[in-house]
Amino acid sequence: MRSTKFINSFFSLTTIAALILISYNTSAKADTSGTDFAHTDLGTISGLSVENQNPYVEYAGVDHYPVISGDTVKINMTSKYDGDYSDYGNYDSVQYRVFIAKDNDKGYTELTNGYSKAMPVYNEFIIEDSQPLTEGNYKVMIFVKKFSSSGIEKNSYGAYDKIYNFNFIAYNSSNAPKNDDSKVSNSSGNIVNDGMAVEDDDYIYYINRVGDVYGAAPDYLYKIKKNDPPRKDFCDLSYNTQVIPNRVCNLNLVDDWIYYSNWKDPFHHSINKVKKDGTENTCIANEATGNMFVKGNWIYYVKRTNSHSIDLNNIYKISLDGTCRIKLNSTGTEDMTVSNEWIYYTNISDGYKIYRMKLDGSENTKICDDETLFMTVCEDTVFYSNKSDDDKLYKINGDGTGKAKLSNNKATFINPNHDYVYYVNYSDNENLYKIPVNGGKSKKITNEYGANITILKDKIYFNGMFYKKWR
Repeated sequence: MRSTKFINSFFSLTTIAALILISYNTSAKADTSGTDFAHTDLGTISGLSVENQNPYVEYAGVDHYPVISGDTVKINMTSKYDGDYSDYGNYDSVQYRVFIAKDNDKGYTELTNGYSKAMPVYNEFIIEDSQPLTEGNYKVMIFVKKFSSSGIEKNSYGAYDKIYNFNFIAYNSSNAPKNDDSKVSNSSGNIVNDGMAVEDDDYIYYINRVGDVYGAAPDYLYKIKKNDPPRKDFCDLSYNTQVIPNRVCNLNLVDDWIYYSNWKDPFHHSINKVKKDGTENTCIANEATGNMFVKGNWIYYVKRTNSHSIDLNNIYKISLDGTCRIKLNSTGTEDMTVSNEWIYYTNISDGYKIYRMKLDGSENTKICDDETLFMTVCEDTVFYSNKSDDDKLYKINGDGTGKAKLSNNKATFINPNHDYVYYVNYSDNENLYKIPVNGGKSKKITNEYGANITILKDKIYFNGMFYKKWR
């Protein structure tokens, strides 16, 4: 729910302008060096000239991770058109050619036999390389073009509208990456609240929301030293350090890397990572994401596809290197978070009921029949606003037992820890409140209207300000 509100407010300002005025131009550069690619030259963005737009590969990767020597792989890909907020039905079908090579090969081997059959742009295209792989680095080159196009660019392998490249590794079984699911990047509750801040021993890294009015704040990534003396202007940007001037959300901190969703503009989004000092800002995949959560070797997220149909908001996971993306459900999804070995989510396709499934998408189960627009998890307890009871604050165990009402207040944004549930009290001008996790008396923390709640070790980030958690 958090991401949808943020996206909609951002779309409401910029998309309207785009439809009235616009053509938005960018310039091109294809990736030739693996997953560290620059995503520019996505063409002219205009809802008024669909026939002049061109397809580009949004994502391509292999079907499993890690790839081990002796494996065969399937290569999958999806595409979009430049003005992807327009109705897909207006667009020409697309065709693909796919090539693969090992680093020391003299040239590429084509997996397709010329261009594929024409297919709708939003359909996934899959091609199998039936040749067992040997240990080493591989590179894949993909051509995409409109069915009606003979190609607007070409190289020694032929003509295309756009080209896409990615690399992957076939490991020896003895040196393949081992998954460590105990390594997580943020709390389950923070992720549902757009992951507005993370911290290490020395710094807090946070998204600037000062001056946010309907998505108008810059939402850039900043950091501030944790041992700075307390002051009212803790979020004064003149005292803090900008890490990157990118519009970001869904912060995750793993070792020296911050993983985040990059909202460059309403039409182009990506999953990125950047060093804590702001260097090595790297694109992992072209994806519009919500509720992004890093656990072990995988990034779990809701793929936001509101530009076509909200029913297509599905849960995916993608490897940290971006080479493998796996779809985990086929139902419309709103809130999503990860706790222990489970993914918890709100199922739009079943009237906003709460579900959970295993990290591999198995054991998909409804937890309860209550409808909710706000849901989060601490360990394996779900906290939610029960729309069936006028959005009052409830909790329930992940296995569907132990349902209990915690408060008669209307709760919207919710974030629990082991002691308290922090929530926005819609019944009291959307101020920040807290209540013991087992119920009791609620306490008002602020007299400030706000939305997303981020809980840190000794602070709460709310409405662009930091508050002491114990107040």
